[in-house]
Amino acid sequence: MVNIRKRGKVYQYQFEIAKVDGKRKYISKSGFKTKNEALMAGMKVYDEYINGGNTKDSQMSYADYLDYWMKEYFEINYKYSTAKRYKETFKVLKEEIGKYKLSFITPFLLNQSLLKIAQKCKTKEGVRNYQKVIKSSFRDATNHFGFLKYNPAVELQIPKILSFETKKTV
Repeated sequence: MVNIRKRGKVYQYQFEIAKVDGKRKYISKSGFKTKNEALMAGMKVYDEYINGGNTKDSQMSYADYLDYWMKEYFEINYKYSTAKRYKETFKVLKEEIGKYKLSFITPFLLNQSLLKIAQKCKTKEGVRNYQKVIKSSFRDATNHFGFLKYNPAVELQIPKILSFETKKTV
């Protein structure tokens, strides 16, 4: 619950957060000209606190996120050879879906993009590598970094009928 009070000529919002060592802790901010302004700002911060944090930088493009993800997470936690292979797949992914904002990418868009990539790819393993990169990048954007509230790549599947899978009849 957000409390509003007047401090001189400005308004302040304040709400209680989790206790630490049995002592009450608060989040507060002052300097709002109107009571309604303080209430709206306080409700926004309170909502972010209640929902487990904010979705910071979700307006960055997917191409920028891939670079950020590689530098801040992937190169630190994985072998050099794996990071090198993933960097090679980034080129194609940046061309296909790199122009979209991270928060605007939908499961439909990802499935359509993977279908286009699959038509250009020569092997099923190659398509599977692109799928792995997409799924793990969005998993980390959701769980590790907190850029997104839900993962649009959870249901991403390799297309069933691909050109390299058609069998020749003898």
